[in-house]
Amino acid sequence: MASIRTARTLAVLASVPLGLGLAGGVAHAFADTEVDTTNAWASGNLGSLGSGVVGANDGNVATTQQSAIGSGASNESNTAGIADSPFAALDQSDRTYTIVFGFDW
Repeated sequence: MASIRTARTLAVLASVPLGLGLAGGVAHAFADTEVDTTNAWASGNLGSLGSGVVGANDGNVATTQQSAIGSGASNESNTAGIADSPFAALDQSDRTYTIVFGFDW
């Protein structure tokens, strides 16, 4: 009985990084004006839904999000890269993060 509980606990703990990676994403908000559903909107937003770092990351992997939609929008490119990490959650916002894996001597 204890081995079943241990296996279930390990399975739950192993699924946490996957859940965090799936929950991390990009939210799109619209102003109070009428939503523009032209082809530019579809290609800018729907084109970025399939991009990202998915599956096994054995080596150097990179993803880029770039979109400018609507009146007064500016074109901005956010790039994220991962090297040799099996699980990763990417935040492609305007903040800068430095993540160091390993010991800091």
